[in-house]
Amino acid sequence: MVDNFKAFARKVIQLNPQQKYLLAISGGVDSVVMAALFHQSAFRFDFVHCNFRLRGGDSDKDEAFVQALAQSYGVDCIVKSFDTQMYASEQKISIQMAARDLRYAWFEHILQDHQYPGIATAHH
Repeated sequence: MVDNFKAFARKVIQLNPQQKYLLAISGGVDSVVMAALFHQSAFRFDFVHCNFRLRGGDSDKDEAFVQALAQSYGVDCIVKSFDTQMYASEQKISIQMAARDLRYAWFEHILQDHQYPGIATAHH
């Protein structure tokens, strides 16, 4: 599986092994598997994690898990917490749309400020 991922990443997505990418890690299975594939493929990366504060203590547990995973891989982990419910209410949009807007606006900011060539997200 790792060899297939490496071939796909280099040929189709055109990842450069010399560059460092940003991985959006939620703490769910999809993003954790993505992180493992990047790590096992020897691609360079850092983590970014959004804490939307929507699930009480479970949101904080996800954040702690992602930070521990980053530490185990020896990578940086950039974390930001959002008041997603307030933003959704102010914008008169759903929680899901609010989280999406907040996430992608922040990701764009990070890409510009830190000069990462791209961000990888995992969705099933």
